Amino acid sequence: MIIRTLLLLVIAAATASALSEENISQQLDGAPGGKIIVDVDFGTIDISAGADDKVVVEAHRKIDSNNEGQEKEYLATVPVTLSKDGNTVTIRARRQQKDHNLNWSGRCSMDARYTVHVPRNFNSELRTGGGTIIGAELTGTMSADTSGGKLKFTHLRGPTGATTSGGSIELNGCEGAVKVDTSGGRIESIDGSGSLEARTSGGSIVVRNFGGDTKVETSGGRLTFENINGKITGRSSGGSITARLRSPVPGDVNLETSAGSIDVTVPPDAGLDVEAEASSGRVTSDLPFVGIRTDREQLKGKINGGGKSLVLRSGAGSISIKPASADVAAR
Repeated sequence: MIIRTLLLLVIAAATASALSEENISQQLDGAPGGKIIVDVDFGTIDISAGADDKVVVEAHRKIDSNNEGQEKEYLATVPVTLSKDGNTVTIRARRQQKDHNLNWSGRCSMDARYTVHVPRNFNSELRTGGGTIIGAELTGTMSADTSGGKLKFTHLRGPTGATTSGGSIELNGCEGAVKVDTSGGRIESIDGSGSLEARTSGGSIVVRNFGGDTKVETSGGRLTFENINGKITGRSSGGSITARLRSPVPGDVNLETSAGSIDVTVPPDAGLDVEAEASSGRVTSDLPFVGIRTDREQLKGKINGGGKSLVLRSGAGSISIKPASADVAAR
């Protein structure tokens, strides 16, 4: 009787759970200079360079709930469609609220992945209601938006604008005007060039080996700059700031934090016009300094005869200016 009862429970649990899956594989003719639009309710979008005369799409969707009827209804009512207008290819799987409104009850897990290969010289417009967006090895304009997921871009060349409502952002070797924004997550940019604007409402920002002007802001996190060949502007509402300047210092530096220390390492022979102020903490310079020290919390003057502007302000933390070692300064 006990064994029979257990078997009945297992059967009941199996029938209460449903799993609907869908796989799509399709390719369309394409040519360099075109555009890909991906607009989906949910799922990861992964786009990268492929053959120069094809757009290849692999799509996989999975819904796991305790209502198989609703699963089937969603997949049928919100199909994955591919269309082509001139040299613009559109992939869409977006529910229209006025036409279709499912009220899921009970357990429901939805997952999808759209893997797309396009010609290397191709523009992209990517939107997902929730999921990671990945882009790699493309030349052209990139626009990306996710309501909740990670952004990861590698070796993009061209203007890039991307936002996520909650997730980290990784930029590796990207070239061009880059503007990224996350409502909550870490941002890291490595080995890029052009210009960078990055903002997070909660997380650290790291920029290393960037050739161009850099402007970043976090509402709560640490800022790190290393080997930036351009102007540096950094703001943190609640975190420390570390900057290692290259030789020669290529652009003005403006760093500010409401709560945290600021540590700047500069080449020993760097010429700088310094203005540093700590509302609650000490300001120190280990390089020869000529100017005015109004008290232990303020410095204004020149290092090595002056040059690029170095403005540092901390609301609650110390500020230090230190010389880099010879091997670091030469990088």
